[in-house]
Amino acid sequence: MKLNLSIISLLLFLTTSISHADDYVWGEEFKEGDVISAATFNQIFDTIQKLNRTPKDSDLVGTWNCDAVHSQSGLDTSGWVTNDFILILSNAQLTMTASSQSTSLAQSYTYSTSHPSPFIRFGTHEISGYTGTLGGNVATYGTYILFNDMLLMKGVMSASAVSKYQVNIISDDRFILTPLSDGGNYSDLIMCDSATAVPAAPTETTVTNAQTLLNITWTDQSSDETGFNIYRRLSNEAEATLLTTAVTASPYSDSTLSEGQTAFYSVSAYNDNGESAKSKVVSTTLDGVKPTVVSHIPTANQQVATSNTTISITFSEDITILCSGDYSYCGDGQGILVTSAKSGSQTYANFKMGPIYKLVYSGSNSEIFDGNDTITVTVRKDFIKDAFGNYMNEDYVYTFTTGP
Repeated sequence: MKLNLSIISLLLFLTTSISHADDYVWGEEFKEGDVISAATFNQIFDTIQKLNRTPKDSDLVGTWNCDAVHSQSGLDTSGWVTNDFILILSNAQLTMTASSQSTSLAQSYTYSTSHPSPFIRFGTHEISGYTGTLGGNVATYGTYILFNDMLLMKGVMSASAVSKYQVNIISDDRFILTPLSDGGNYSDLIMCDSATAVPAAPTETTVTNAQTLLNITWTDQSSDETGFNIYRRLSNEAEATLLTTAVTASPYSDSTLSEGQTAFYSVSAYNDNGESAKSKVVSTTLDGVKPTVVSHIPTANQQVATSNTTISITFSEDITILCSGDYSYCGDGQGILVTSAKSGSQTYANFKMGPIYKLVYSGSNSEIFDGNDTITVTVRKDFIKDAFGNYMNEDYVYTFTTGP
């Protein structure tokens, strides 16, 4: 379906203007005339619905790779990297496991981390419940309860108190924890990404006509995909269906269409964890027929008055004349070249009316051509193409003459 771009802009504003905007930037840039699939539209709304909602236990259960930032200095930094006045811990593992109850509030769930732990930066001191001396390189484990948007954690993390974190769900594959405990050894910010995430959706999807087939291209935005799924809907079909999964890289060529068929495509990436969202929908028509000149005025060998100012050329279909500058004007030697045997080239402005192009002389002389002259019109194949990218097969050349 086609949607008003103002609606799309509003939806994208909502997904990019709330906290942590970078995590909501949409992978595709929609342009005027783009077709938005129902799946993409639903995906946008699903993203909006996640914003500022109360987290659920199911949002946190699983295995995560977490990065942490700590602003304390003068501590044992084993396992952490010093960057100016902050410490950074990258890619620490966090596993959050459900109990036999449906919620952690009914029965606390458990957690464990790799070492160092992303939650807290220990110095060299002892913590009750742990035998021995802790340096900075320590794992943490214990139980937790999710209450509204607050995560309450207890275990090998502090001597006696319960650690408290505000939970911000960014997406299905990311959440952020902000400590509510005051300073000390607690990390200032923890961002966790799913260790079992599906690939990112492909972007910059295009489809081009190649006369006997359509070529679909896209930009891969992930490094962990196994392959890509190609979805297609023909103009006479209501829903897109999976065309193929046997694709490992861009591009893919669809050679199963008939002349004149219009097809709509989207692409997704997949790995062992599942499938990404689909890219935006792109479409074109299989067209193997190249444009030709079907008629023109003056006709071939016709004699016209020297004051004649207009040449009209009709093509077999709607076409575009490619120019180095403004498409409404093609100077001498570009799309259509008009030359006089006596006076050389003439300068015309082009006016497109569907498949008809009118060339109107832009000079101010009362006599455009010399008397008893021959005028050659050359329609240049490399500058004429139709709506589906087909160029003329060869130059079209004809002449007419002027009277005395």
